Amino acid sequence: MRTEIRDAACGYHVSESDKKVSPFYPLMIVPGIVLLLAPSTVDELMKNFKIGSGMGSLLQVSYFIGGLVGMILITRFMQTQSARRIMVANIFILVVSLALCALSPVYWLLLLLYLPCGFSNGILITFPGVYVTRVRRLTSHRDQNILYSFFSLGVVTGPLISGFIMRSLSWRWAFAFPALLILPLSLPVIRSELGIVSGVLPPERETLKKAFSYEKPLFAGLLVAVLLYIAAESTVSMWIVSFMDKVHGLSAAQWVLTLIWAGITLGRWICAFLTKRIDPYRLLFFLTAGAGFSLIIAPNVRLLALSILFYALTGFFYSGVYPLLIAYVARFPEELSPFVFTCMLAAGAASSAALIFASGLVNQFESLLRAGMSLIALPVFLMLFTLFWIRRHLVKKNL
Repeated sequence: MRTEIRDAACGYHVSESDKKVSPFYPLMIVPGIVLLLAPSTVDELMKNFKIGSGMGSLLQVSYFIGGLVGMILITRFMQTQSARRIMVANIFILVVSLALCALSPVYWLLLLLYLPCGFSNGILITFPGVYVTRVRRLTSHRDQNILYSFFSLGVVTGPLISGFIMRSLSWRWAFAFPALLILPLSLPVIRSELGIVSGVLPPERETLKKAFSYEKPLFAGLLVAVLLYIAAESTVSMWIVSFMDKVHGLSAAQWVLTLIWAGITLGRWICAFLTKRIDPYRLLFFLTAGAGFSLIIAPNVRLLALSILFYALTGFFYSGVYPLLIAYVARFPEELSPFVFTCMLAAGAASSAALIFASGLVNQFESLLRAGMSLIALPVFLMLFTLFWIRRHLVKKNL
């Protein structure tokens, strides 16, 4: 029999079993692999289907459109469904959609099938973060870094796995692999007793008004910051393989994408440790500034080794930005925090789709490749100004 306790930070009842977030950890690896599935396979897909980078970018755009819908609907699902049911249903959708993608005979069908893939994967990425924010408010900065370090582990290994599979078999098996891998890794969630997160407000206009009225600068600032960060992170991941291949002649360019996410993974473990000793805002500001400068330097150095080094540094600086930003959602009342969380990520998905498509159009002209990759620094520096603007709202009290 499950014992209900009253969480002092949250002010509502949370069971002991519901407060456990470890069942999410192994599962988060697969959404990380799927996130970079399109960037890892886009060159092979363009060759196979005989399309340009503009059309190739539409695969990740399709992913983010599906993800946008899923993120918007998360709080609606939370009204009636337990955390376990939400996760299990979307695991099923992801497995089926990836399997069908692997069998797709034409590119337009692959784009269509990638929509439910983005829908389910977006929820599998986002919902655990929402859950952690809700039930582990006192240690949110630390727990978010640990949770998304497992996600980063999937992103680190994903490009290497996809590259190996494509060299050994075909791009179709690269899509089928995560559908098979998620089955054993989802067992802890399937066997868990994660219940309904009660008191969550639905995604309606009135809820948006409440979020703004609670602390308008904080809500708007976090929304803009996450929007800019996710767009910058996704665009680098989408085009780094193609950039390294065309500009530096690096055939095994998936290694660079892996190094970026290795830096992110390592950095998140370090940030989980540092947040106990350093104010999260100072750490967030430092990491954002470092990412901006690295993004300018990396595509413009002529030496391949230096370019790889600065992209790896970009990953390290990226590392704590997302977990630290979303951890501030715990500043909002518990009934509002899931809505605020999903608003931020939905905005990020929309901005990513737009920036990836725009950069895909630019990258069709090889003479503009360096300039196109350098421009990714712009949203990062805009984010830096946003953080400075909302500084007093982030440092005025500790979680």
